[in-house]
Amino acid sequence: MTRHLNSLDFMQRFSNKLDHALRNLSLAQFPPDAHRIMRTFASSEVASLLGVTEAYIRQISLKGRGPEPEVTTNGRRLYTVEQILELRMLLAENGRKKWINPRRIGGEACQVIAVTNFKGGSSKTSTTIHLGHYLALRGYRVLTIDLDPQASLTALHGSLPDFDPREGDTFYSAIRFDDPVPTQSLVHKTHIEGFDVICAGLELTEFETAVALEMRKSGGTEFLLRAAQAIAQVEDNYDVILMDSAPSLNFLTLSSLTAATAVLIPVPAHMLDVDSTAKFLELAGSYMQILNDMGTRAEWDFAKFLITKFEPNDHPQANMMALMRQVFGNDLLLNTVIKSTAVADALTWKQSLYEVQRSRFSAPKTYDRAMESINGVNAEIEDLLTDAWGRT
Repeated sequence: MTRHLNSLDFMQRFSNKLDHALRNLSLAQFPPDAHRIMRTFASSEVASLLGVTEAYIRQISLKGRGPEPEVTTNGRRLYTVEQILELRMLLAENGRKKWINPRRIGGEACQVIAVTNFKGGSSKTSTTIHLGHYLALRGYRVLTIDLDPQASLTALHGSLPDFDPREGDTFYSAIRFDDPVPTQSLVHKTHIEGFDVICAGLELTEFETAVALEMRKSGGTEFLLRAAQAIAQVEDNYDVILMDSAPSLNFLTLSSLTAATAVLIPVPAHMLDVDSTAKFLELAGSYMQILNDMGTRAEWDFAKFLITKFEPNDHPQANMMALMRQVFGNDLLLNTVIKSTAVADALTWKQSLYEVQRSRFSAPKTYDRAMESINGVNAEIEDLLTDAWGRT
């Protein structure tokens, strides 16, 4: 006799078991009383971040100015992220280098960047976290909003104090139609100075149902402004706000694209990924046409494609990259993110590459190549930001 598997029992049983196992693992790695800290940076890294020489930083320290670094037994000087920021502000006061303090000034609008594509595995979360950490280390005030109910970006921060996705502590609470909460109440400080986060959880999926009900009542497109209205409440506190979108073109993604001042579309150089991106663009274009006809226009300072997980020695990928450069032209970033075990390992440890000490990798040159690749991409995006602000 054929036995039938109860689908509800199957889903609930393994949902509960897996949730319990992952919670135990998270508690083991990040217990409730654990205090996660950012690594320290050698003076050579600090010099690179500040755009000055290592000798100049040493000179400042010897003169008793600026923060006092940790000095190891072999004479290495190590700085915390907070000390790097202090040094940056000290150099800005001296006027040694223009834009050493990169924070926006009067007349410069907060840049809101949507990282989006509806193909899973295109490195949206990795792109977002590495760009956010890079900008924070460069002195910008950064807020990252996790818009994916799967909450991968949220998970990368380990155990955040006072965050409970089951208690409405996600971005949905700020964009829901009934009794929304102040956006600021959802912002969490992280262990990285200048980098804050608004978390995600499964309740973000409720926005789709809420929008459908609201449209049935009013028939309007007010839902498209929900993300923009929530972000407007906190944008004065930040220079850059990043939105990590779900791998789907749903109402929340559309709302984020309306709120955005810029868009990044990560695309691996594989036929299936590029084909999926073509469908994403076609569908997004049809939605944007409808919105345009209704008087709701999304205008961006820039929109760029980014090649991710690239293997330079892979001939089919090289051909696909050539095709993408032919099709996208200047709208494709010049730099690419190479496929690297260093990035994969760091994300497995719930960290970006910027958080991990080089010495932790068994093959440091692999780390160096990955870091060079990611820094190249992020520096190119930083140039786009400053161009949007009209800086020279």
